[in-house]
Order: sequence, then structure tokens, then C-alpha cells
Amino acid sequence: MQRLYVMFPDRGPGLGLLWLRVCVAGALLLPGTAAGGLWWLCLAATGLLLPGLLTPLAVALAVPGLYWQGAALPWSLLPLALLLLGPGAYSLDARLFGRRRLRRPPPPIG
Repeated sequence: MQRLYVMFPDRGPGLGLLWLRVCVAGALLLPGTAAGGLWWLCLAATGLLLPGLLTPLAVALAVPGLYWQGAALPWSLLPLALLLLGPGAYSLDARLFGRRRLRRPPPPIG
């Protein structure tokens, strides 16, 4: 996952990505979105998008869920912005796959 995203932005951009994830998840839960047999697809995408877990998989589930429910093409492609930008620092992806600082233990005394 770390190779998919150059960085996990925090502060303002990270909050913007969090808001984008919440809005896409909210669009998946609108009445009529889970019409037909796609309720499980929309529920799975929402469950992954809200905490920011496995974002590429969540986008792969969200795009068909929004498109088949009858959303206009630009609205159904909105989750692709998350795929291109990444989940942000306020996500489980950042906690699990983000960059870490390696620390060398102090040398022994004596």
C-alpha cells in the first residue's frame, strides 16, 4: 500500500481527504443507492471508506455502486479522486502502511 501513495498528508489536506471519504460514504448510503442487489456492495464500500481502510479496494467497490444506482457519471467517478490522492493521514491505511521513522537504539555504556 505504501508504494501506491507518495505521502499521507495531514492538517488541512488530510482533513479535506477525510471529508471526501465521508461524503462518498454518505452518497453510498443515500436512499436508492443500494437498489436491487447492490446493497452489499454499497455497505462494504462504506465500511471500508469511513475508517480509510484498504482505500483502493473501497474505491473499486464504490464506483460501480454509485454508477449502477443511477448517479450521473461525474458523481460516480468521484471516488477515483480518493484513489489518485490517497486516504490521507487520518486513516487506518496511514497507520498500517504509512512511513515510519527507524530509530537506532543508544549504544551500550561501558
